[in-house]
This record gives sequence, C-alpha cells and structure tokens, in this order.
Amino acid sequence: MGTFRFIGAALAMCVATFFVARWLLLERPVLKPDPRVPTFHRVDVADPRFKLESSFVSDNDSVRDTLRRAVLDAADELNGDPCEETLKARYIAAATNYAGAWLSIAPCVGTRTCGQADSARLDLAQKAFGSPADRRVREAMQRVHGSGAIFKGDFPDNVARLVANLAHDGGINPDASPEYQAVAEALGVPVCHAPDPRRRARTQ
Repeated sequence: MGTFRFIGAALAMCVATFFVARWLLLERPVLKPDPRVPTFHRVDVADPRFKLESSFVSDNDSVRDTLRRAVLDAADELNGDPCEETLKARYIAAATNYAGAWLSIAPCVGTRTCGQADSARLDLAQKAFGSPADRRVREAMQRVHGSGAIFKGDFPDNVARLVANLAHDGGINPDASPEYQAVAEALGVPVCHAPDPRRRARTQ
C-alpha cells in the first residue's frame, strides 16, 4: 500500500510539474499602455515643481492679485455659511469680476465665438490666469459650487459660461439644456433653496 501511495504521489507531482512548466512557457500578449486608463505615480512632496503647483504664487500683477484674493476670501466665507444671502452676493460679485477680467483679454469665450484669429488672445488669457494662485481660485470656486449654494441664473450670462467652466459647474451654464440642468440639480447637494425667479428679476 505504501508503494502505491508513493507512486500516486509521484505521478501527481509529475502532472503538476508538467502544467506549471507549460503555463510558464506560454507566450503572453504584451500589454500596451491605454491612454484611456489613468496611471498613478508616487508624488514627491519635496519636488520643487510640486511645491510650486501647490503654492499661492501668482504673476505679481497687483490688479489680478486683488481679484484672486477677493474670490478666495468670499468663497471661504460662503463655504462656512452657504445659505447666507449677503455672503453669496459677495462671492458672486467677486467671481464675476474675476471672470470679467479673464474675458477682457479673450471676450470670445463669453460669447462662444472664438476662432483661429483669437488664438493669441486665448493664449494670453491662459497665461495671465494660469498661475498656481489661479489654480487655488478655481479650487475654491469648485468647493462653493459643490456646496449647493449657487444656482443657474445667479451669474450674468456674459460671465456665466466662464464661471461654469472655472467652477466645473455645467448646471449654471446658460446654454445647458433643460435635461442637463435637471440631471445637474439631481446630482447636486440641495443645501439651499433656489431663489424665487420673481425676486431675482427685481434684483437684476
């Protein structure tokens, strides 16, 4: 009996070895990187580029710095009390001025009429408002718009398109379809009630 068990174990080991060797020798397709799949890498917090991108460094333009600080301060206050109308009005005014300065360089963005002839102006606007400080402004705007404090119609149409882009809030874009608007509102955070359209009409 011991001999049969030994032979059986030996045969099992041979079969297992055969299949393992076969699996190891199989040709496998080389996987190529897919640009649609995000890749991740370790972030070196000591890297000078990372420090710069995470900073509040600006282009040292005094006018733009004032606009940036106004948005940051107003956004921070509104995040603390999203339904306070005075704070909301202050944020809307600050974000409107910031977007207006952007559009003063490339006005075609506000009217959706940009063409090849506007490339130089678009590049200039991206450079003027592309500093790490401007990234902090966009992040602050995104937090406000994700809080449920802002609604479609809160911003004038001439800046609403750009504000929607900067804040990643397609729901306030005046060109958004009713279907998109309904989805945006359904996915949003209903912290505050939308203002009465009749009251909004009287204040604009």
